[in-house]
Amino acid sequence: MPSISTVVVAAEEAAHHELPIPPWLIGLIALVVFAALLGVTWSFRGTAYKYPVPAAPSKGEDEPHWPEHPGHH
Repeated sequence: MPSISTVVVAAEEAAHHELPIPPWLIGLIALVVFAALLGVTWSFRGTAYKYPVPAAPSKGEDEPHWPEHPGHH
């Protein structure tokens, strides 16, 4: 039966992983991705101003359409 120290050493060796690329490159990739997402978000600025606000209903629209159907309120 293996001792606890050999199990700990084996676990430390198994848990040690090398990154496939340098850590600074991971940060650079994240920065580029977030900048691209900012560009997409920035491209939609002012979109709400391109569409007019719907007109308020006129006074006659809330009247009954037929006798069995009273107004909407």
